[in-house]
Amino acid sequence: MIKHVDNLSITKTFESTAVNTFKLSDTPPVFVRGDGPWLYTEDDVAYLDLVCGSATSNLGHNHPAQINAIKNALDSGILHTGTRLISPFRAALYDQLSHYAGIQDISIHLSNSGSEAIETAIKLTRFITGNKRFIAFEGGYHGRTLGALSVTHSENIRLPFIGEIGDFVSFSPYPRDTSQVQNCLQHCAMLFEHCKREGEPIAGLLVEPIQGVSGVWGPFPEFLNELRKLADSYGCLLIVDEIWSGLGRSGKKFSFQYSDITPDLIVMGKGLSASLPLSAVIAKGDLLKQWKAGAHTSTFQGNPLACAAASATLLEIEESSLIDHVSDVIEPCFLRLAQSLIDDKNIGQIRCVGAQCAITFENAQIANDIQRLAMDKANILTYGGGLGGECLMLVPPINISEELLSDNLSKLATIINDRFR
Repeated sequence: MIKHVDNLSITKTFESTAVNTFKLSDTPPVFVRGDGPWLYTEDDVAYLDLVCGSATSNLGHNHPAQINAIKNALDSGILHTGTRLISPFRAALYDQLSHYAGIQDISIHLSNSGSEAIETAIKLTRFITGNKRFIAFEGGYHGRTLGALSVTHSENIRLPFIGEIGDFVSFSPYPRDTSQVQNCLQHCAMLFEHCKREGEPIAGLLVEPIQGVSGVWGPFPEFLNELRKLADSYGCLLIVDEIWSGLGRSGKKFSFQYSDITPDLIVMGKGLSASLPLSAVIAKGDLLKQWKAGAHTSTFQGNPLACAAASATLLEIEESSLIDHVSDVIEPCFLRLAQSLIDDKNIGQIRCVGAQCAITFENAQIANDIQRLAMDKANILTYGGGLGGECLMLVPPINISEELLSDNLSKLATIINDRFR
């Protein structure tokens, strides 16, 4: 094994500066093993992981169900076949997903990342409708490949890269509280009409039922229900992005289930395998059966190890009642944290839904400073997010215990209070 100092220096020497490794610190901790919600350095110093690989490691680290499933796939000796051959592990995941989704008559397309799954949804939607234009929402985050970046709103990450290739998206306001829902819906309806008049009818309407990366905004059931009606009335597909908030993190199987809608396409990633690179699009009916073989493929899609991990993850979520745990244990912990900080004038809104919480500060510099303090003083790893980076975000494993989470949220509250004294 490469020594700690070499891990650090080699990474710093060769790694692209586009990666976030050194965003918070020039000398971030180097972790060599994980167990449950904990990550350990070479010196066996434990850090509580409230980042979960950007809302991915939903079961924590070294979970027996995942490890055993991956070992079983390894024992087959077949680490890759591509998609020209049937894989038992891919077939098992299709079956598991069909039960988990609880939607009759679906089709599934696997890929390797959330961005790839968004690309799949964009490409399929254009193919099915014959139209090109999309409506997405202000504050939405859908990935960083060119297609996914085109439907991502943040100008900070869009503008250096998107020119005419991304000029097929109209952005509509996303509500920040219930009082804004009707105005946002009216604006969206106006966009539909405008695009229709301009001879560019909308192909797809893409929405995060909860905007996670942007600071845990939503869900707004009335907003989602009316978007479904708009999509139906204008003959476009409704696509929900569940990459961040799906698979139990929101306190539902999918975050769109806070409303009454059935989407045309459900995009998943991150917590799907909760470990290895894997994403998926679930389509209503035969939408994914309408294009020809080879129309959209990827060398590594449906990798057997990733599929095995995903099947085990979905089973564990259901058998261990983790969605109930999120609603009944984790969210109340966050609500108590919010209550304890309610009188601090240095803190803005605290928004939490399920196993995700965003604490808003005046600016990104303060949020980053508190991230560093939590890491350096309390060995707590937190996430940065928000519309302008102004949020400290907490994204724990969805199986974390109440006692452990509560104790560490108390430590975090102390760090926040001390920062402003």
